[in-house]
Amino acid sequence: SFIWGSSTHNTQIECLWVEVGTQFARQWKAFFLRLKRLHFLKRKNPSHLWLLHHLFLDSINHDCADFQGNWNYHPISGEGHNMSPVVCMNLLIPLQG
Repeated sequence: SFIWGSSTHNTQIECLWVEVGTQFARQWKAFFLRLKRLHFLKRKNPSHLWLLHHLFLDSINHDCADFQGNWNYHPISGEGHNMSPVVCMNLLIPLQG
């Protein structure tokens, strides 16, 4: 489902998705679109999908892990008091018991 119009309720996740896109997802999408255009990749062909998984899944997972590591340690402004998400979680865990 899609939400139309401007959103004011979930800006944090929207910012996260922008970062995911700019940091690595768009590059992978562009790469796969080039494979489709130049080398006739068929996304519904099970053999093509198997080959993509075999060749690129580890690299994609590595990019995801790199992004996650960077994201978890970036400072959060505002209510985060310039602490990283990891620091915030470590402060909350003892408070919650």
